This record gives sequence, structure tokens and C-alpha cells, in this order.
Amino acid sequence: MNKETDKRVERSRRLLMSTLLELMAETPYAKISVAHICERSGVARPTFYLHYRSKDDLLKGYIESMFMQFYEQVDDYLTKSTNADPIIAEIMFRQWSEHAHDAKLLVEADVEGLILSEFKRYVGRIMERYITAHNLPIKDTGLMNYVVDFIAGASFMVIMRWIREGFQVDAQRMGELYANLVRPGLLQLLLSGRI
Repeated sequence: MNKETDKRVERSRRLLMSTLLELMAETPYAKISVAHICERSGVARPTFYLHYRSKDDLLKGYIESMFMQFYEQVDDYLTKSTNADPIIAEIMFRQWSEHAHDAKLLVEADVEGLILSEFKRYVGRIMERYITAHNLPIKDTGLMNYVVDFIAGASFMVIMRWIREGFQVDAQRMGELYANLVRPGLLQLLLSGRI
């Protein structure tokens, strides 16, 4: 019974997310309401509010699902070696390019603040996983917040530019560029124990 309930919940969430993305392709995000989403999806409003507080919360759910896929794909690379594999960056760019249509909708919807907030949360989670997996000594967790902000902000700006420019550079080259920009300084900082 519990598995059946879980399947229904997941089905409702997927339907609501796909409906929101469909509406975003037709209507400016600011003009989309929960009522529109429910009407188009056929999901009752009380059911919507069982899962989400608002359309922003629904959009965050979609972004979170993308980040969870990324997290699952990179976990082995994060934990295998302290020399973070550059494939992690390639996977990040490949994921955005595989969701190119939705990524463009997100950029056009002018919800960058919402995306950045979620992005920062997941960068923090990835950093924490890396630090824990390799038992790195972090003396000042307050400084780590700045490191997370720096990595999230830089990553986010690069990804947004790449999306706006229509994914002109392939994901592998973007991953290489990103890894070359981020890895040396970040790894040296984390491994040195200076934070």
C-alpha cells in the first residue's frame, strides 16, 4: 500500500512539474498561477498544496530533481579521490545541455534568484560530501560559506551565459574550462587545511 501511495505522489509531482514547464513555454512565469497549473494538469488544488506551497516551490522541486540526478552521477567521483575528477564539471554541463529546452525556459522566466538559491544549496551539499568523504580538516565553517558562495556564484554565472548563448560550446569543453578555472585553487585551499 505504501509503495502505491509513493507512486501516486511521484506521479502527481511529475505531472505538476511537466505542466508548469509546458505553461512556461506559453506564458510568462509571473502570469502563471497555481490555478492554471491545476487546471491544465487535472490535479486538484488541495493535492497541489499537499506537495507544494506555491508555484515557486514547485519550480524549486524541479530544480532539486535536476540537482539530485547530478549528485547521484558525481558521488563516486567525489569520494574516490581527493583529486576531484574533471568529469564532475563535464557531467554538470552535460546535464544542463540534456535539459536544454527546460534550461532556456528557466532563463527566460527570470527566476535566476530562485535557481541560484537552489544551486548554492547543492554546491554546499557537494562540498560537504567531498570534505566528509576525505576527512578534510575545516577549522572555520564560517569561511566555508564564502567558498560555497564563490563556487556557486561563479558556476551559476557561467552556466547562465552558456544557456543564453545557446550551448554553442559542447559540454566536454565547458567541463574542461570549468575544471581548469576551479580545481587548482579550490583543491589547494581545501587540502591545505587553511580554512
